[in-house]
Amino acid sequence: MLKTRTTIFFVNVLLNVLLILSWNRSDFVFASSLNSGSNHRLIIGEVIGRVDPEEILALIKSGYYPVAEPSQSISYKIVQIESDEVVVKIEYPGRQFSADSPQQLVFKFFNSERALTSALITDQIDFAITESDEIAEEVEKSTNSVYIRHRLKKADYVKMLAFNNGKFPLNTRRVRQALTIAIDRKEIFETTFRKQAYFADGPLSQQSKNYASEIRGYKQDPRKALRLLMDDNWHDQNGDGILDKLGIPFRISLIYPKGVLLDEQIARRVKIDWSKIGVEVIIIPLPKSTIKYKLARHDYDVVLMGYQFEDSAEFFEQVFKSTSPGNFLSYRNKTVDRYFQFYHNVEQDSKKLLFRAIQTQIVKDYPAAFLFFPWLERIIVNTSRVANYRSKDQKIIPFIHWRIR
Repeated sequence: MLKTRTTIFFVNVLLNVLLILSWNRSDFVFASSLNSGSNHRLIIGEVIGRVDPEEILALIKSGYYPVAEPSQSISYKIVQIESDEVVVKIEYPGRQFSADSPQQLVFKFFNSERALTSALITDQIDFAITESDEIAEEVEKSTNSVYIRHRLKKADYVKMLAFNNGKFPLNTRRVRQALTIAIDRKEIFETTFRKQAYFADGPLSQQSKNYASEIRGYKQDPRKALRLLMDDNWHDQNGDGILDKLGIPFRISLIYPKGVLLDEQIARRVKIDWSKIGVEVIIIPLPKSTIKYKLARHDYDVVLMGYQFEDSAEFFEQVFKSTSPGNFLSYRNKTVDRYFQFYHNVEQDSKKLLFRAIQTQIVKDYPAAFLFFPWLERIIVNTSRVANYRSKDQKIIPFIHWRIR
């Protein structure tokens, strides 16, 4: 009886070995990847208003997501892209990686930072970035399994209200100036940014090498704002609290990034301030992809956005020259156009003076309401799901060194 059982056991083992040897090699690799893939996926939470799924690869390569050091030969391949999820495969050519190193980055998109916060607290995601101190505090109070680290924003990343300079009623300087100086930036600075920002006087911060020191900052002055609008023939003809001109009420839409708490708070504050001078504001939250589409086609009134200006006349020419395809503000100024023309035909010292003159003229025209240069953003790591995520000096290290629990 014992011999019979032993014989049956060895026959079964032999059959299993023969079955495995009969597999196609690619089938074996595929099966292995299925078994291991779910344990090698780093889940990153994002908000649809902050990031366009189509931008993910560019953001990885720019270092916005700390995947790898620039010197490391790591490559990336998008294997899935949808409106609510993007999957990126990390490839390590010629490099050994640990069995628990991340092999895929899964970007899950949420409709709001509140929803993203819940996902962090309930261990559904491993990593997130937020500009909101309020969100970071909420996460920290709700769970002990997070590590939060502040990261400095780039110097010339400005939070601004982009005006459509080519569209009524924003096609006059008086109106744009009135809307700009009606905003209570001090209130936003203290309650929303919690004093963690610089006031913006123009596109470049005072820390920039080519900042035009001639630029003078602006302060809130609702009386002057209303006077400017009246000088532009805006009056409340029917007593409904809304200004009108030629029978057309002063009604504009304000688009902001959907689900981004900081931007939502700014948009609501701006709406309050503009309503005080007789402007009716319709606030519209939209995904980043839709905002990009509308900006490119000049299909908007006002957009609250973050924008990274480069400290060079060449970059300004792309954004502010009348005929430039990148002029999403529809800004037009003949003097500025002449300055750009002269810029390419003068010596280096004169170039610096011209660039400052360009900045000064642009600020005088109020093509946008330049609000703040935020200092910080917050990186949040779910420590219950990953290990080896920080260095001895407490800095976040690249994803490729992390270990998935």
